[in-house]
Amino acid sequence: MFSTTYTKNGSAHNELIEIYLFINPIDSTCFQAEKEVLNFIEKAASKIRVNFIPVHNLATVTQYLSTNNLPKSDLELRNSVHSVVYDICLYYTAATMQGKKKGRNFLLGLQHALLEENRVFSENLVLESAEQAKLDIPMFLEDKELDFTKTSFESDQKIACEVNAFNTPSCLLFNDNHKEHGLLIEEGITVELLQALQNPNPMIIEARNQIISKDKTRLINKASLQVL
Repeated sequence: MFSTTYTKNGSAHNELIEIYLFINPIDSTCFQAEKEVLNFIEKAASKIRVNFIPVHNLATVTQYLSTNNLPKSDLELRNSVHSVVYDICLYYTAATMQGKKKGRNFLLGLQHALLEENRVFSENLVLESAEQAKLDIPMFLEDKELDFTKTSFESDQKIACEVNAFNTPSCLLFNDNHKEHGLLIEEGITVELLQALQNPNPMIIEARNQIISKDKTRLINKASLQVL
């Protein structure tokens, strides 16, 4: 975790913050949420530890098909989506072994190509994204095939289950103001919302409490998140 400073009017006490963003790597809403979280970090007083956690199961595949108005009964399409997302998750996990920042850069580059340039997923595109992220390519490809990489991915799925992050994107925040409980946000993840939730100014406490009371924002017991 890390330290962020504020003054009494919203910018002077030390605060520890950690962010977990649960995503589907081929979903455009998740890609936008990633940008919002990184923008929030850039605007913060100091660095913030952030963890992008890909969530991949039958429910996330169904959610993706539904969101994109694709036929949920098409088994060939469903299997194709499942396979592509699983591969991306393993590639991303392998990339993070060379550093979380490099892993995020790899993922963001790949998502940009897939979601904004409408390019087709392929190994060549993966290698191109890996090169742009300045990864050691031979090591990256070797790590992707390791049992350890699959185990790490499965650990990420366990984290998602422990906090009931069944929808993507979902954003989980922990800080000094909520030491025992974190906030799990399941929709509307924006820079403005994240800033409001972290702002200690008493003038916005009532508004923040209203945000927390919404159906799509829940408290998560930190003790249940064993990896923390």
